[in-house]
Parts: sequence; structure tokens; C-alpha cells
Amino acid sequence: MTAKEKAEQLHKQVNTFILSCVGADGYPLTKAVVPGKHRESLSELYFCTNTSSTFAAAISQNPKAAVYFYSRKLRWKGCTLKGSMEIVHDMTVKERFWQDKFKAAYKQQSYTDPDFCLLKFTPTVGRYYANFTPQDFTL
Repeated sequence: MTAKEKAEQLHKQVNTFILSCVGADGYPLTKAVVPGKHRESLSELYFCTNTSSTFAAAISQNPKAAVYFYSRKLRWKGCTLKGSMEIVHDMTVKERFWQDKFKAAYKQQSYTDPDFCLLKFTPTVGRYYANFTPQDFTL
């Protein structure tokens, strides 16, 4: 199995993702998030946040980003992906990733709330780590 295939498998099993981007001050801006409702492949990853967040503001200024996910239960397997992130404006896509558990966080209790922000991450390179060995791959 290739490093990319191993990373693909891992991303469907873990529940915490760490997002990083370039903050307005030039330093990394990092936050932990839960994965999107649908996880089909590593070629497109989706995450939800608030339009009013510092993270969304940073992404709108500089799309360079990284995503890290790992599992302690699976003997510290992990993966870093580098690529670009964008804010999704397509309401059909936003509706697809909306979850009822988000209602408490948004006044309109819907994907149509202006503060509901969907981020799309498109990676170009990755590094899978397991058994004390890193393996680089491209997407």
C-alpha cells in the first residue's frame, strides 16, 4: 500500500484535524476542528468554521494552508498535507456539509446563516508517518 493510500485510509478513521494557515501577522494560525460530514478522498477536504473567525479572515488573504491529522490509538500514525484553502460560497455545497448539531452556534440555525463558513482544502503534497518512518507523496 502506498503512503497516499495509507493516508487516505487514516483520514477516514480519525476525528480531530489540525488546520494551519498564515495569519495576518505572518505567523502560523492553528486550530483544531472536527472533520466535515463527508470524507470521500484526500483530494478535497471540507471543514466548518465561522465567517467571523480569524481563521476565515486569514484564508481570504492568503490561501496557503496545511492540515494535520493523527491517531494515538493507531500507534501514532499521522499525516500532514500542504495545499490551498478557500471559502466555499456555493450554497448547494454548504447545505451538503451542514449538520443539525451546528444549529446552536448560528442564529439562523441553517447553512444560510452568513456566519456559517465552509472551507475547502485542496492538498498538493503530503507526508504520512507511521512506525517512526515518514513517507512523502503528491496528490
